[in-house]
Amino acid sequence: MILPEWTTINIVLYTMLAILVLGVAPAELSGWSMMYYSKFRKDSGISGRAGMVFLYFMPIVVLTILAWGYLPNAAFVQWAVYLAVALHFLKRVLESLFLHRYSGPIDPFTTLMIAAFYSFCAGMIGWLNHNPWTAVDVWFGLGIFIFVVGMSGNFYHHKLLADLRKNSLDYFIPKGGLFDYVVCPHYLFEILTWLGIALLSRHLAAWMTLLFIIFYLSARALRALRWYHSKFTGFPKDRKAILPFVL
Repeated sequence: MILPEWTTINIVLYTMLAILVLGVAPAELSGWSMMYYSKFRKDSGISGRAGMVFLYFMPIVVLTILAWGYLPNAAFVQWAVYLAVALHFLKRVLESLFLHRYSGPIDPFTTLMIAAFYSFCAGMIGWLNHNPWTAVDVWFGLGIFIFVVGMSGNFYHHKLLADLRKNSLDYFIPKGGLFDYVVCPHYLFEILTWLGIALLSRHLAAWMTLLFIIFYLSARALRALRWYHSKFTGFPKDRKAILPFVL
């Protein structure tokens, strides 16, 4: 792991990030910091598609600006880290444009909050990539493998969800793939994507971003599980939230 130089500004930044990491799950589960999109959306707001494209596109812009100084002469590791983060968000932009079917709006404040957080994380990883992990070791290779698995699994389960809504924008009990075991397998594969990025970067900020994603998506999945139980009579009692047979 690459630790930062503990200057005053770094202490402040990492302390803020640590507070976010530790507080996101309780805040999400309690509804205090509820993000209003998807099945938890409000009745008014901006276009769901436009909002999602914006919040996934902005991190690519910020990442590229902060990485621009080394990209023309980037080493292999630097390119791998940059492309992993960029491809993750580019995939989500393309899915938002061409795959997902949105049944309602997204809250503008939610859009700005998510865009700001993702841009901060992408930008920080891109900036710290000025000082990359130097060794292409077994963990680096594992990071590439896990990243590809995460991206592929996330897309596959997003496609299953989109296919359920081909003829209707209503919500259905999802099925197929890991949906037979958990309600949010796409969240599980997004976590794997960020695990791959952390293994490529090795910077503390990347690992803290991974922890935030784990805590936030796990809490969000638990809320989704409760929502499915309340909406669908006879919803399978043995289905978990995000991790088959466990959580």
